[in-house]
Amino acid sequence: MKKLMLISMVIFVTVGFYSCEKYELGIPASSTVADFSYSVTNNGNAPCQVTFINKSLNAKGYFWDFGNGITSTEENPVIHFDTPGLFTVKLTCTPENDVHYNQLIKSEAINIKDPNAGLTQVLYFTSRNASGGGVHMIMLNDQTPVVQNFEAVTLSRPYGIAVDTARHKVYVSDYSLGLIYRFDADGKNPEKILDASIAGQEITGSPEGLMVVEDKLYWGSPGGIFRSDLDGKNPEHYINTGSLSPEYPLDMQYDPASGKIYLVNDKVDFPGGYFSLNFDGSAITEHLTDIDGTAIEVDLATKKVYITAFGVTGTPITENGLYMCNLDGSSLVKIGDFGSKATWGIAADHKRNKLFWGFKNSNSAPDGKIMRSNLDGSDQEDWVTGVSPHAMQISWIKL
Repeated sequence: MKKLMLISMVIFVTVGFYSCEKYELGIPASSTVADFSYSVTNNGNAPCQVTFINKSLNAKGYFWDFGNGITSTEENPVIHFDTPGLFTVKLTCTPENDVHYNQLIKSEAINIKDPNAGLTQVLYFTSRNASGGGVHMIMLNDQTPVVQNFEAVTLSRPYGIAVDTARHKVYVSDYSLGLIYRFDADGKNPEKILDASIAGQEITGSPEGLMVVEDKLYWGSPGGIFRSDLDGKNPEHYINTGSLSPEYPLDMQYDPASGKIYLVNDKVDFPGGYFSLNFDGSAITEHLTDIDGTAIEVDLATKKVYITAFGVTGTPITENGLYMCNLDGSSLVKIGDFGSKATWGIAADHKRNKLFWGFKNSNSAPDGKIMRSNLDGSDQEDWVTGVSPHAMQISWIKL
């Protein structure tokens, strides 16, 4: 009897189990997952542009915080970072479904690098003296300026200078001797790389304005713009202006963003003028007609041009001085003076927003000075005295 009751209970429990109501779980609601990647221009050096690629899943809204005071609700924002630093970028997504397994936030640190890390800011300049000329450097470090001399070479009128920051070299031209020298960034190991008096190098001519663009050295000389390899080999006539202006660039600068060269043309033997032209020599445009400019500095950050010029009646510049204008020559204004002799060098310090230029009372006596002011010419001061400054350039460079 007991055995029969046990069998009946098992049957009841089994039947009861299978008669319970079934519940279908179904497909769970989709979760939201915040995610992004990014790409950086300028090798990640400030200033640069960062493009954010949104890879989030199942989001219907976005809020970005870039860690630099800028926010955005765009899906794929493009943000400019002007200063170096480590910035924490946070993306917060608005979910499509309110489920506990959402991942609504993603944070990632982005390193915007300092392009000047490990480099020294240096003002390089040339000078004249009773026995010839010299090349010098001053560290820009907010302390009293100290002039350091390069190793001596044969110079007479060194009116051109250019710095190759990629290879840590300084180039100096002497127009009266037809020479171009190359130094290490610390002023050592001078090399004479071009000499117009040597057969095969006559094309060097009377070199004045210098610039380095990529792997070539460029200089102005009667006839236009010339160039060579960085060691002086393979010199050639690059832009032959012939009898057309600009016939003799006294000072020039290249803008890699626009691909243009800006220069001032000689007015002793030619018509003068402030010009721009494409890097291939096309689209020559005279912005300030017939001016007697001797030095030029193009501030690529502010798009302002600084020109020192003698005053010439009937031209846009009728009074000696230091002038500032827009790239197209408009809004021309005098912001400073120079001495009785021409100024051959201007340089801008973008770290401190300062402008430097030479002030000479005679050509070769140490009775001149290097002037310094704000970029608009205000707060002028005698920065270095007892010198005869000529060509000038400021660079961040590894010494």
